[in-house]
Amino acid sequence: MKEGYSQQELLLLSNFVYIPACLSDRPIREVIDAYRDESGGFSEESVAGAAAGGGMSCKDVSIVFTEMDKVIQKDEGFGELSASRRLEDPTVRAVCYTDKKDDNPVVVFRGTGGTKEAWSDNFEGAYLEETRIQHLADEFVKNECSLYGDIVVTGHSKGGNLAQYVTVRENSMVRECISFDGQGFGDDFIAACPGDIKKASPKICSVSAYNDFVNILLVSIAGRCIYVANDPSLAGAHSPTTLLTNNTFDEDGNFISLRPQSPVCAQLGALTDRITRRLDPFPVRDKEAMSKTAGIAVSGALSGGTDKLFENSVAPALGTAAGEVKKRAAAIKRLMHENEELAAQNVYIDTRMLGLAAVDVMASSAKIKKVMSRVDGIRQDLAYSLSAKICAEHSLLRSMDDLEGICERLERYSDVLSGVIRYYEYSESRALSLIAI
Repeated sequence: MKEGYSQQELLLLSNFVYIPACLSDRPIREVIDAYRDESGGFSEESVAGAAAGGGMSCKDVSIVFTEMDKVIQKDEGFGELSASRRLEDPTVRAVCYTDKKDDNPVVVFRGTGGTKEAWSDNFEGAYLEETRIQHLADEFVKNECSLYGDIVVTGHSKGGNLAQYVTVRENSMVRECISFDGQGFGDDFIAACPGDIKKASPKICSVSAYNDFVNILLVSIAGRCIYVANDPSLAGAHSPTTLLTNNTFDEDGNFISLRPQSPVCAQLGALTDRITRRLDPFPVRDKEAMSKTAGIAVSGALSGGTDKLFENSVAPALGTAAGEVKKRAAAIKRLMHENEELAAQNVYIDTRMLGLAAVDVMASSAKIKKVMSRVDGIRQDLAYSLSAKICAEHSLLRSMDDLEGICERLERYSDVLSGVIRYYEYSESRALSLIAI
């Protein structure tokens, strides 16, 4: 009988759950055996059927199956695990694996990927005590897995967040939680259940790539956070497969390739924490609009290359923001003076908060300038040949130029925003003086 799970095994399952074949009720060993090629290994061609619609490339699937096969050779019990309970929803997938005796349960949550709804849910987590996806995950563990005790929960990205969430909500059922690149939580959730979080925190271990940009979102509740090696490229920074292939494990299957968090990610983490806390004074309808716009922007950015950034991300996000502005404009409270409307006293405008936003925009520019000063540190993290170095340095210098341009635009935007505030306050005071007359 399988007893306990290593970090390597949990990372393998967190990769496996992205592949539709993970839902099979056959033992894992039999599932992957069906995709072997003539040589007995796993090629991109042989696993093409398993990769269909799974969100992973054929190359990624062949890597995952190969690494799973290696572990099965050393631990037959891992190969005997099979799916005993399943949750399959367009935005969340969860599988409860057990051994041949229906014991030793481990619940694995899939990351939700780059869809608009999934990323909006991530940002909704900044101000909601419970999002729809988190509710589904909790109901699955509470209702479908209630016959088990001492459950291990894990997952990558949003899957890691869900694993942490159910550890808090169903603490008596969960023995251990390993979150891979999973983001944290907003102040509303943390304020709603501080006692439960305190009990659950020692059970939660956050394992993230040193350069991952998702685990830095919101506030961490993990009792232990470790950072590990990873592919230095942006494309590989949040990949569960590169997290698997770029690390080494000891004989017990635990990470030994530990390293400090990237300074850039640490700076971005501090910035996202400030932004999250800035949401508090806003009404819920404003937060909903922000989460919708941010979700569209991020999902678009992750779905294509930088050459398609405006088409995939910026333009849809601006369109969404414009739609929200139009709705607000229609809801403006009009003041009448001699049968003429005055566009003052918009009940949704808080000039004090706009002022703080202008300050934050300027602060963001300063943060980016600090990031620029750390480029030399990033260069030292990269290992490349002399010929590649020339190309890489060219790209880094171009990135610095881009960042400098962003800083200039942010500073101009801050000035414009401050001007809008002054003009609005002047218009409002003039309108009120007319009413007083």
